[in-house]
Amino acid sequence: MLEKLTDIFKNSSIQDIYLVGFVDIEDGIANFYPDMRFYYFEIGEQFLELESMDQYSKLSVNIVDSIRYKFEIDEDMQPCKTSVNQIVLTDSMSTKNTVKSIIIYGLEVSNREQIICDSIQLNLNNGQELFIDPSFYFGINIGGAEQRMFWVENLAYGTKVSETIIEI
Repeated sequence: MLEKLTDIFKNSSIQDIYLVGFVDIEDGIANFYPDMRFYYFEIGEQFLELESMDQYSKLSVNIVDSIRYKFEIDEDMQPCKTSVNQIVLTDSMSTKNTVKSIIIYGLEVSNREQIICDSIQLNLNNGQELFIDPSFYFGINIGGAEQRMFWVENLAYGTKVSETIIEI
């Protein structure tokens, strides 16, 4: 999986970032309810699926061909996605939204199907750092160095987390 991840980032830039959820229409007004356990990074022809799991303590990373809606909703609700590209990326139109390096914190599993870890950081060629924190109260929070510092401060006292660094 680490090889596949490296190959994807070598060949393409981050084109979009999606948050999934559902729409519920009540009294003629549509309300979007995000499921912050899931984010999808569109990279070339594929998606990097990020899922907060184990009661928001671990991050599952998968490479998938399309966005998946892995939650239950009522039949009158519609699954949907929204782009958060312009909120997350400093310059969403930049051609330099390519990944320079990846830091995987607390790598537990890396098999053909997925990576399971404590968190992951993508360092972009434009200088932006994307720290993906699965321990946010309602799922995943994506931020920069400040988010990483917040995550480290919330680790149990004395906890040492291994780092796996991948240069692209």
